[in-house]
Amino acid sequence: MKVYKPKKGKKPMENVKGIDFSLLPPCSSVLMQQIMRANCICSIWNHANEKKPSIFNPEKNGWILRDNKFTPNWFIGELTPPTLQDMLAPEEVIDSEDDEDTTSHCEENEFDGDSTFEDE
Repeated sequence: MKVYKPKKGKKPMENVKGIDFSLLPPCSSVLMQQIMRANCICSIWNHANEKKPSIFNPEKNGWILRDNKFTPNWFIGELTPPTLQDMLAPEEVIDSEDDEDTTSHCEENEFDGDSTFEDE
C-alpha cells in the first residue's frame, strides 16, 4: 500500500497542495452506511409493485429520523480519534520508501473501468 506523505524540507506541507483528498475511498464505517442505505432503497424499489411491501427499517439501515424526515447517517463512531497519537502512523510505515513493490501490486489488481458508480 502506498503511503502518501509530504517530502522532507523546510516547509513540508507545501508539497501536499496537489492531492485531491475527495478521491480517497471512504473509511469502512462510512462505506458500510452507504451500502446499508443503498440496500434499503433497492428493497423499496424491488417491492414497489406490492400492495403491502415488506421493506427494511430505514432507521436500522443507514438513515436517521430528524424532524419527521429521514436523513443519511454518514458514519457510526467518533468523528476524530480521541488523541493525536491515534492519528499518527508508526514511524516504520512513514519512512518506508518501497514504492516498487506497491506499484507492481497496484498494476496487477487494476480496475478494468467497465462499471461506473454514481452518487446517491
